[in-house]
Parts: sequence; structure tokens; C-alpha cells
Amino acid sequence: MSTPDRTAWAYGYAKQSRSDFALYQRLELSGEERCHCLHFLQMACEKIAKAYRFRDTATSEERLTTEHVAFSQFIDSFLASGDMKRRYRDHLEQLLRMRQHARLLAREIEKLAPAVDREGTPVNAEYPWQEGEQIVSPCEYGFPQLELLKGPLGRSFLKLVKVAIDDFEHLRIH
Repeated sequence: MSTPDRTAWAYGYAKQSRSDFALYQRLELSGEERCHCLHFLQMACEKIAKAYRFRDTATSEERLTTEHVAFSQFIDSFLASGDMKRRYRDHLEQLLRMRQHARLLAREIEKLAPAVDREGTPVNAEYPWQEGEQIVSPCEYGFPQLELLKGPLGRSFLKLVKVAIDDFEHLRIH
């Protein structure tokens, strides 16, 4: 039995990212609890980052399949890529502003995965955590650190995530 190559892994992650992002959008529109929406957003972002990194970098397969810290590294490379600069050639200042905000949002989205920093940042979209003497369930938490997603910068950021997902076949991060 042969081992799948990096391109096969990349396209597998890209397909799953597209599915996760579509579910995120449906959950947002239906008004589901914020934790479920954000869980699928976090998974979509992590997987599209892994897809590009499988295809466009020499990062080890083991690292790509086991780490959860991939999106914040990816988003900066994606927004700095030649492909994105060409797309935004008439709006480079807008792209530069988006890069600054994207780093912040990407890190906050990444931290929604409990495996990223459970001790330092226990707030996550999947499992209850302790705050003082209280146990907080994600379904009862508002995720104020991601309110920015609802504003103009957040909507622009989500459009760029969608571009990364929808145009995976045509874009590169190098």
C-alpha cells in the first residue's frame, strides 16, 4: 500500500475546510449557540492552513497532522503572498490593514481549540473550563474576544478566509 503524497493530503484538508466553513455559515445564519459556530470556524481555518502548508511548504507531515497552531502562521503568509498582492494591487493599504487585524483574529480563532493553550487560555469552543470557583460551559459563553468578527473588519476577514478556501486550487502562499 502506497503512502498518499502531500498534494493528496492538501486537497483532503481543503475539501474538509470547505465543508466546515459552509456549516459555520449555516449555523451563524440559523442563530445557533455561538460556541458551535465558532467551533466549525476554528476547524475550517485550521484545515485550510494545513492544506496550504502541505502543498506549499516543506513543513513535516507529522507536525502538520498533529499541531493545532497553524492558522495564525498561515494567514500572515497568505495575505503577504504574491497572489493576494496582485488581487489587491489597487487596494494595497486595505490589505496591509487587514494583515494587522488578521493576525489578532487568527490567534483568537486558533485559541478556540482546547489543545492550543488550555492552561493559559482555558476559554474554548468545545469543553467546559474553570473560572474561579465556577465551571463555564461554552454554550453559555459569549466569546467577547471574537466580537470583532461581527464588524466590518471581521466581515472582511471572513471574506478572505472564504477566498483562501474557495480559491485553494489557484492561490499559493509563496
